[in-house]
Amino acid sequence: MINAVMTRYLTEYAAIFGLLLIVAYVIPAGIFYWLFFVRRNESTEAMRIQERRHTAADVRREITDSLISLLLFSFYSLLLYQAVKNGHSALYSNVKRYPLWWIPVSFGLAMFLHDTYFYASHRLMHSRALFRLLHSRHHKSITPTPWAILSFQPLETIFQFGFFALLVLFVPMHPAVLLAYVFYDELVNAAGHSGHEFIPDKMQSHWLLRYSNAVTHHDLHHSKFHCNYGHYFNFWDRLMGTFVDRERDGA
Repeated sequence: MINAVMTRYLTEYAAIFGLLLIVAYVIPAGIFYWLFFVRRNESTEAMRIQERRHTAADVRREITDSLISLLLFSFYSLLLYQAVKNGHSALYSNVKRYPLWWIPVSFGLAMFLHDTYFYASHRLMHSRALFRLLHSRHHKSITPTPWAILSFQPLETIFQFGFFALLVLFVPMHPAVLLAYVFYDELVNAAGHSGHEFIPDKMQSHWLLRYSNAVTHHDLHHSKFHCNYGHYFNFWDRLMGTFVDRERDGA
């Protein structure tokens, strides 16, 4: 009986790890690494933000740390999955349970809540008391590559996973929407760590996109540290006085 239970948990853990590895890491990071580093050309070089270049050792560290993070994320996800199976979550499988308009609204709500959670927790991790303990290893990537998207210290993974646990437990979402959100989140994350500004200046200054983060904003966070803590948007940074853009920074 005990062996059967352990086998079931190990099987579930392996399935979760495989899913997260592909959906949350290999595909999003691989897309942007291929676009800007494998197929590097004059066009992509013109988009490069920093003159400094990453090293092979940087990439090895980013991948190693990310794989360790994925092992931990998979364990947390296994625990959360048990809660879902026992009905202790807000996920719903019947599409008719909520109006169809809730599908895009739940996705947008997740973005807003995640950005708010990320700003608060990210800025907290940059405090003098917690930076070395929680977040300093991620900032070894001064010139990050997309492989750095999950390059966290073990304790930081608890903060990073915390939002998704809260999302699953308290925000009604269809599992397909949740999976799509995880993939989208890591696509944005990979873009932010690509080191290449592919969003035209005119688009960045448009009123519809002015409060969305461009690649440059997060890249400046890696090179300057104490600015641009937001994830998707920069309105919290603007409100709290921590926003820096390329023009103001003189970069």
